[in-house]
Amino acid sequence: MKKSFFLCLALGVILLSSCFKEPKPEPVGDAYVNAVNAVRGSSPQEFYLNGSKKNSIPIPYGASSGYITVTSGNSQFAFGNISSDTANAATPVVGVPIGINATVFYYTESKSQTTQKELHMATIINDDMKPSAVAGKAKVRFINLNYLLANTISVLSGTTKISEKIPFKSASSYIDLDPGTKFKFVADIVDSPVSAELDANLQANKNYTIWVDGVTATELTGHVIAH
Repeated sequence: MKKSFFLCLALGVILLSSCFKEPKPEPVGDAYVNAVNAVRGSSPQEFYLNGSKKNSIPIPYGASSGYITVTSGNSQFAFGNISSDTANAATPVVGVPIGINATVFYYTESKSQTTQKELHMATIINDDMKPSAVAGKAKVRFINLNYLLANTISVLSGTTKISEKIPFKSASSYIDLDPGTKFKFVADIVDSPVSAELDANLQANKNYTIWVDGVTATELTGHVIAH
């Protein structure tokens, strides 16, 4: 009886082991990433994915690379000076899904009060590529990248606030707006001056990101990215 039992057990193990298969590899495909240099006074930046340079032309302050095709999967994005082996800033390792559109910002996080040395960071944000559900409208979001301001900012069209209290390193929701809408920016502090008007040249059925920085806490400047 014992012999028969162990024989059956052995056969069971063989049959069970035959049911296990190697896991299927994760599917990979194209994703699309736009790199933006938002560090005022910086030299033109090279843009890297997992240590491999992806931009064709160095990216000066205020400019973007345009969407670069990358491979989905675990990715780390970084910015560095031309011919430098050291990154100025890098994102954590992030999972990039197939088909996604995203923007990576190189920006100033803070400045040391003693050495006046800036701390630079990189962060990635998903882009919504679907046009406005309202025919003839543009879709716009705003990002606050003014590290000098220890408060939020608001966005005005004429005298009307269209987006309010956007914290540092944060983005507003997308807003449906008329083509040709112009913007002013104001810090949410008492007696803050309103910025000069920005004409973003909004077009119907297109999407935009407008990021805002400044040379002081209350002098705000908008920069337009058309997706």
